[in-house]
Amino acid sequence: MQEKNEQAAERRVQAAKKAIMELGPMRPGLLTVQYRDRAHRRGAYRQLSYTLRRRSHSEHVRDDELARITEELRNYAAFKALCAELVEASLELSQLRTAASRRKGAHPPAD
Repeated sequence: MQEKNEQAAERRVQAAKKAIMELGPMRPGLLTVQYRDRAHRRGAYRQLSYTLRRRSHSEHVRDDELARITEELRNYAAFKALCAELVEASLELSQLRTAASRRKGAHPPAD
């Protein structure tokens, strides 16, 4: 049973790594619609806001860039989710291996 759990955790680790490697370009951030005249909701434009190295950034997003930037935002969200999965699977694998090692050490072979 222990070996099956280790194998399953190892498969999860490898799957997350593979999926991360297959992601395309990415960028963090939140895409919002802003208005030059907020009271009348006129003059709409898109703004990308993100924090990098503890500094806030904002960028105007043109209509012809929208599809690409939206895809990059999706890739970043997938990256974050895959990183969380990788950490969880790696932690589980480490804990299983530690437990197995301790069990082996706790019961030395009889002479």
